[in-house]
Amino acid sequence: MNCLRLVQLAGRQHIRTFEIISSRCITNHPIRFMETEKLWRDRDNVSRRWQLIYKAPMDTALKFATTYLTISTSIISVGTLYYSAFVFDIDDMYNPVVIGDDIVIANSPVECFVYLASFIALHVAIKVLLSKYVIRLYQDGDEYLAIFRGNFFNSINKHKFFLNDFKKLKPTLVVSWGDARFDLGNKHGIILENYFKTPEHFNYLLNKKRTDRPDTE
Repeated sequence: MNCLRLVQLAGRQHIRTFEIISSRCITNHPIRFMETEKLWRDRDNVSRRWQLIYKAPMDTALKFATTYLTISTSIISVGTLYYSAFVFDIDDMYNPVVIGDDIVIANSPVECFVYLASFIALHVAIKVLLSKYVIRLYQDGDEYLAIFRGNFFNSINKHKFFLNDFKKLKPTLVVSWGDARFDLGNKHGIILENYFKTPEHFNYLLNKKRTDRPDTE
């Protein structure tokens, strides 16, 4: 009985594993794109002439990340300006920066400014990087519309470019996914090859020729 029970449990586990893998595999299947295309067109406020051909992962995480970076950078920047204009005294140049009665946050105002400047610079650099991450891409013939995440939770930025504008950029050591950087006319974008509706859509963008015309509505 115990052996039979173990076999049944193992069978259920295999079925469950197959279901998980299958669901992940069909996430970017053309049928999946067709089911969600109208939804995303409405959210992005684009007309029906545009066909959704690319949808990147991590969109929700990106919403929270960009919102946090915008708010935190703004607060720290405003706080730094306020401290510089109304609190900082040249006579305290070599005195520790204290909050409250006994909480020392820096050995001197200069050290405090260095910390704040580094914090702001790091956040700005991350925001610039995330602003190049294409979350959705639409096509209408040889015209394309890239959707980028904006500065706040549900905000987006749109960028239109043409087929001949699309070029692969050289990899960079700064960005771990440097081989996913592309020129989109007068803007650079990060696009992940595996998240196109079909491989043919990416092939046509990159090589400017198709072996089989992508599906259209």
